[in-house]
Amino acid sequence: MVNYYVGLESRSYAFLLERRMKIEGIECEISFVPREIMNDLCNMGVRFGESVLPKAVNLLRQCGLPGCRLYKEIVEPDGFNYFELQI
Repeated sequence: MVNYYVGLESRSYAFLLERRMKIEGIECEISFVPREIMNDLCNMGVRFGESVLPKAVNLLRQCGLPGCRLYKEIVEPDGFNYFELQI
């Protein structure tokens, strides 16, 4: 299973991005970002699946939110692996 997380600088950016993604028809949800990737006070972001990745990346490039980072989570039987992706 693969999930993607968008880490943002503030919670308000997370709510703004989630609303924008839903308006564009991208299935997503507000989520706490795992501590392995984001350990600041906000630790809130937007999570979405692999099926909407191309559309989500295009939106992330257009919206220009500061501090926006994209992470890939791979769920395996023995744990989770995280990778940062370039937007």
